[in-house]
Formats: sequence, structure tokens, C-alpha cells
Amino acid sequence: MDVQQTPPAQESARHPVTEEAVLEWLVTRVAHLLDVPAEQVPVDRHLDALDIDSVDAVLLAGELEAWLGQELGREMLRHRAGLAELGAYLARRYALAPYGVGL
Repeated sequence: MDVQQTPPAQESARHPVTEEAVLEWLVTRVAHLLDVPAEQVPVDRHLDALDIDSVDAVLLAGELEAWLGQELGREMLRHRAGLAELGAYLARRYALAPYGVGL
């Protein structure tokens, strides 16, 4: 899926957001940003260690907010050890937060 084809928040709100779905979403976008196959994105590494610049990180966070339909806050991506941990955290939080309420 191309980065420009992010599903609307309303659509994601109708489907359960699982840890696997969030991780797949993150890996797909990070792979696109790094211009590498998704299989080469290490899910245990932090975004800073993956050479994602601050502009791309902000764009990634904005797309993630749109996909989840949740305001995540500016530092959400920085507080997780790796993409897998971030995916697990967001799946848990998204399951608990009503649509439109910040995490």
C-alpha cells in the first residue's frame, strides 16, 4: 500500500485495530520512507535508529493519527523502544479509547 493510500479514520474505526495491523502499517510506511523492502525493516529498532528524519517522523505520526482516528501527541513515536512495541501499545490504547479522543 502506498503511503498516499492511508485508509480514512472512519473506515479504520469500523475494524478492530490489532497489534499486527498497526505493526504492518508502521513497517509498510517506514519501508517506503527508507526505500527498502518491508522485510528489511527491523521491528525491534527505534525510529531514531532507523534514520527517519524529523520531518518524516512528523508526517508518519500525522498519517498514523488519521488512520487510527486518534490524536496521538507529538512525542508518541519517541517513547517506544521499537516499532513492535509501538504497535502493541497503540493497539492496546486504541482498543480502549473511543473514536476522536486523544491517546
